[in-house]
Amino acid sequence: MSTAVEVDWLRVGSCRHLACMAARGAGLQQVDFPSYCALLRHPTRGWMLYDTGYAPHFLKATADFPERLYGSLLPVNLPAEECLPAQLAARGIRCEEITTVIISHYHGDHVAGLRDFPQARFIALRAESEHVLALRGKRWRATLQGRLPGLLPDDFPTRLEQADDYPQRSLPAWMAPFTNGFDLFGDGNLLGVTLPGHSHGQLGLCIPDASSGPLLLVADACYSLPACREGRLPPAPTQWFSNSGVRAYRETFAAVGELARREPSLLILPSHCEVAAEVFHARP
Repeated sequence: MSTAVEVDWLRVGSCRHLACMAARGAGLQQVDFPSYCALLRHPTRGWMLYDTGYAPHFLKATADFPERLYGSLLPVNLPAEECLPAQLAARGIRCEEITTVIISHYHGDHVAGLRDFPQARFIALRAESEHVLALRGKRWRATLQGRLPGLLPDDFPTRLEQADDYPQRSLPAWMAPFTNGFDLFGDGNLLGVTLPGHSHGQLGLCIPDASSGPLLLVADACYSLPACREGRLPPAPTQWFSNSGVRAYRETFAAVGELARREPSLLILPSHCEVAAEVFHARP
C-alpha cells in the first residue's frame, strides 16, 4: 500500500478586495482573492480536508447587522460549481465520507463549510479554538475579528480535538527554520505546524510525502507566495489585523519566505495565492 497522501487543492469561492492589501505595491484595483482548501486522502484514514473555504452558510451568517459589515467589506462570489459539496460529488465523494477537517484558523473564509460535514471530527490549535468559542454571543467583537461563531456546528465542542494534544515530532531538516510539528495521525504523514501571528493559533500542515511532492500549507501566514519569497510584507493595516501581534506575524512571514527561497522543491501553498495554485495544478 502506498504511504503517500493524495492532495487536491480546491478553489472554494472568492472575495473582492484591494490588491495592495495582500502585497505592497500591488495597486489599488479591486481583485479576486480566491479561497483554497485541501482535499486529502490519507493512506489508512480516508478522506479529510484542510479548511473548507466559503459556503452558502457564510452568506446566511452575514445577512444581519453587525455581521453584514463583514460581508460588505469582503463581498463573496461563490459559483455553484465551486461549492465544496459539489466538487466532492464530482469526484464521487459524499460529505459523510469526510472523516476529519483540520482547521487552520476560524476566519469565516476558512470554516464556512464546517456544517456540511456531519461525521467529521475537527482538529485545531487550542488557543484558537478557545478564543472563537469565547466569542459566542459577542457579535460585534467577533465581526471585527473576522470570525462568525454561527458557522460552527451546534455540536462543535464535542467533535473538536486539540492539535496541541498530539505527540510532537521533529520536522524534516529541510523545513528549517520550522523544527517541530504535531504528528496528527501518528505516522508522520500529516504534521501540524504552528504559524503564529495571523490568528491566536494558526495551524499549518506539512505533508512530506504528498503524492505530487512535499507540501506545506500555510493558510494566511502570507497571501502571495511571490511577495513572501521577495520579502514584501503586506501593508500595515493588514498586519494590524493579525490577532496575536505584528511582531509574530512578521517573524512567521520571514520564516516562510526563507524556506521558500531555500527549498524550491517544496511547494508552499497559501490559501489565497493563485500563483501557488497554478504551480500545484501544473505538477505531474
